[in-house]
Amino acid sequence: MATPLTNYTVEMEHTGLSGWVNYREPMLTLRFSYERMLTSIYIFVPGDGQWPAYCRSAGARTATPRRDEIIQRIATELRIQHASSMVQINEFGIEVMF
Repeated sequence: MATPLTNYTVEMEHTGLSGWVNYREPMLTLRFSYERMLTSIYIFVPGDGQWPAYCRSAGARTATPRRDEIIQRIATELRIQHASSMVQINEFGIEVMF
């Protein structure tokens, strides 16, 4: 179930070569860990099977049916922020290559 909501932010918290990617909407916040590698950043996102439990534990039940939408938003924003030419999404996360 996609929503027409366009009021969201994607921010990175850096702690050396790793950190957090924060996805925020007015009533929702999700955090995903990431690692920086030589030529990319990899953001770890719970898979389809783990996503509902992750949303419950984050107090974000409304995000449960929106995994694909949220991942696409994060990927798009990180591509813009890092002037990356390539972003790959798979079952376990997002890789932003530069």
